[in-house]
Amino acid sequence: VRRLLEQGLVCRNGRLMGAGDKGRLVQIEDRVEVFPFQTAREMRPIAQVELELTVLASGAGWIVVDKPARVAVHPLEEAEGGTVLNAAAARFPEMVGVGEGGLRSGVVHRLDVDTSGALVMATDQATWEKLREEFRAHRARKTYRAIVEGKVARAGRADMRLVIGQHRPAKVRVVEEGETVPAGTRLCGLSWRVVEGLRGATLVEVELETGFLHQIRVMFAATGHAVLGDGLYGRQVSGMRQMLHAAWVKAGPAAAASPDPADFAACLARLRG
Repeated sequence: VRRLLEQGLVCRNGRLMGAGDKGRLVQIEDRVEVFPFQTAREMRPIAQVELELTVLASGAGWIVVDKPARVAVHPLEEAEGGTVLNAAAARFPEMVGVGEGGLRSGVVHRLDVDTSGALVMATDQATWEKLREEFRAHRARKTYRAIVEGKVARAGRADMRLVIGQHRPAKVRVVEEGETVPAGTRLCGLSWRVVEGLRGATLVEVELETGFLHQIRVMFAATGHAVLGDGLYGRQVSGMRQMLHAAWVKAGPAAAASPDPADFAACLARLRG
């Protein structure tokens, strides 16, 4: 509905409405008209065969692809291109309409735009439903590699209550002890092991037990070890994206490992000095 208002497709009593009218109350006898539009499921991603796509593993009804950093998983508008889904739809046209359909066709889970690594997608509906259940039931397993600020002394785990603090742009916050728990709060857990001490930083491997927006980033920032290059929860580093990489994923039969991308490996090399 918000998008219909933004696109100028709604009239109230003959007057065109806009995004600013989304909170306006309608009254008895108001006449509200909506111009023709496509539903979300009717939209189709542009198939872009010219985009690179690295398939790490595949099986009956599923693929695991290597998502590059700074590339979105799926488009937000029909005319948008350059996403993983645009590349995948060109090679696996049968995935269009699978799952949520539309501009989220075949998408089983998501990674932040600046996060690289293994991403699971489905090419048929039955497989999508099975894979989604793996994530919903927390049976899916995900291992991330992260370069975090400061010295992390030892392995550990953390459980925190997280809630989305703001939308557009999205930002998550930790619900503090004793605070009235806001609606939408979720208890999230992860564990980590120290892989290597670096100059002013630490390479850790993180096992994600739940899936919540920005979970690793906000939880490590809360412990005083923000992901290196994360300008939202830590410090922005010129020319660097957040050093977070989805190194391994397993959901049902879909499983694959993703090697460190070039920028991640180069950052490690610099910090080893």
